[in-house]
Amino acid sequence: MATAKRMSTSSRAIPWRAVGSVGVGLFGLGLAVGSYGTYVTLLIASGVEPDAAGFGMSLFLLGQLLAVVPADRLTRTVRVERVAALGLAGAGVGIAIGGVVTLETTYLSRLLLGLGQGTAFVAGMKYVGLRTSGSDTATAQGMLGALFTLGLAVGLAASPPTVDVFGETAPAITAAAVTFAGCALTVRLSAVTGNAVTALRSYVEPFTSASGLALGLGNMATFGFLMVAATWYTEVLADVAVPAVAVLVGFALATVLGRGLGGWLSRDYGERATVSGSLLGLAVVLAGLAVAIRAGSPIGISAGLVATGFGFGIPFGPLFSLAFSELTDDSGVTLSGMLLVGNAGALAYPWLVGWLLAATAGYAAGFAAMGLSVGAIWALWVRSIGH
Repeated sequence: MATAKRMSTSSRAIPWRAVGSVGVGLFGLGLAVGSYGTYVTLLIASGVEPDAAGFGMSLFLLGQLLAVVPADRLTRTVRVERVAALGLAGAGVGIAIGGVVTLETTYLSRLLLGLGQGTAFVAGMKYVGLRTSGSDTATAQGMLGALFTLGLAVGLAASPPTVDVFGETAPAITAAAVTFAGCALTVRLSAVTGNAVTALRSYVEPFTSASGLALGLGNMATFGFLMVAATWYTEVLADVAVPAVAVLVGFALATVLGRGLGGWLSRDYGERATVSGSLLGLAVVLAGLAVAIRAGSPIGISAGLVATGFGFGIPFGPLFSLAFSELTDDSGVTLSGMLLVGNAGALAYPWLVGWLLAATAGYAAGFAAMGLSVGAIWALWVRSIGH
């Protein structure tokens, strides 16, 4: 067995094999997350209440929240690639269980997926970070994030027709197979160990200030609310007279393109202004989507759904870039803390949208609540960090 060693952070080329190996696994996780909206529709059609169906995504976010700090601490004593592979393996088991569509298996599936994804994401991002330096680190980690987002986009758009043609187990089996393939590739990567163990309080201390809290809640508005979208958009379109798959493809493309657009805008306008403007825009779009749903406007609903893809995608990269530069020198602490705050803040929303659907017989109230929440985060951002 090879002896684990700390990789030098001196200048080196991007480890494309590592990016590809971990990226395959994260793409599989994205497929599983993106397909959940289709399973929500199946659960509701079988008689499950909307809030109970949506709660599965809340369990996914809870799983990530519970996993990120233990995962980061494990990478400080165990080879990082093995921690990433362990996360992918656990997530793959959870995804496969979700192919049996009952409420009980769905809950277990989403919780295991969240635990596995939180572990794999932290360890995978740390792995490429420890093997790169400078701009190469941002590029390698950005590629991993993009591959997860691409998987989510493909899962969201492709799962409804896949279920129609191949049955309800097909999206889960496909996502699990891709995730296990990523696990097998990742465990064979060169050995890397992380940095020294740090105190538990260090994970929350950077977020006790207004600016740190704004950064963490910004992750809630981007990644967290993207999970809410993945939960409910398929169901939102079920009774709207529009080509649902085309709208979902448009949303998926907007989310992926938004990641790249965020980097371009940051170079021209700065990271603070890019995050501030995109958060304000997302709040306005979510409010407009609520109005369109209330009015029953197919064009307004379609345009609103697609536009939120840009709102979720654009601020993500600049947000984490600011966090890594301003919060702490320990990237594992920063990454874990951002996920902790973001997931904790978003935890209730997948269930809340379903509960408001049952209470009001429509989705307008749920998306209005999301819009108000993003508006409050934007106000905190402007006050503590600026435009």
